[in-house]
Amino acid sequence: MGSQTISLFRYLLLGILNRRLFILVVILIGIGALISGFMTELAIINSAKVGAALLADFLRYSLVILILLLVTTNVAEDFQSRQFDRLLTMPVSRWQYIIAQLFIIVALAGILCLPVFLIMSLSTSFEIALYWSVALWLEMMLLGLVGLLAILSLEKIPLAVFFSLAIYILAKLSGLITQMLTESVRLSDGSIASRVAEMIFKGILYVIPRLDTFAQNDVFFESMNLVATLSDQVMAATPYALFLLGACMIDFYRKEFNL
Repeated sequence: MGSQTISLFRYLLLGILNRRLFILVVILIGIGALISGFMTELAIINSAKVGAALLADFLRYSLVILILLLVTTNVAEDFQSRQFDRLLTMPVSRWQYIIAQLFIIVALAGILCLPVFLIMSLSTSFEIALYWSVALWLEMMLLGLVGLLAILSLEKIPLAVFFSLAIYILAKLSGLITQMLTESVRLSDGSIASRVAEMIFKGILYVIPRLDTFAQNDVFFESMNLVATLSDQVMAATPYALFLLGACMIDFYRKEFNL
């Protein structure tokens, strides 16, 4: 069973890794370095920290979108080429396909984070670069799993990407939205509509990652315990990763394929 899963993982991963992906990553790093250098020249105070934070965020959002597109496109191609039909005629279980996709997400996130670590080491300290790379790996893994669940459920790349990015943006803005709803309830003297909206959003927050699950760019400007911060992020990300993986398993097993 294990060898079959690893073989499937290697087969699928080789279909993703190519020269175009390498060139695209180099281009993204180059653009990020140019933007960071330009903003460093403009910054009046803490120019080096501002440049490093801008570079880190540019690479974060670029690579998050990239891994989302890679995951959804890879699975969508399996749908279109009827790869699932062929897999199910072989001695390969459906759960092995999901685990292979998990390995792909983990491997892709690691491969994409390696150049981030190298380029960040040049613009900031080794400790911050290492923290940011590992935290970004967790962030990319979570969004990759969201994308996997979305493409398995929706089977269309645009819908899956839109859904995944909506979840991601909602998670990133969760703190701001919570604060706005709290103030709305206070200013409206606790109206029923405001309280209902607050309760609904708090319910949604239980099924999406919290903001503190993602890489914190405060590390570029404040002295933080990086080990403790990263440990908290691992503890926060693990339940969501297991939840998403379980949802993928359930959704994939309920599907019917024409054999």
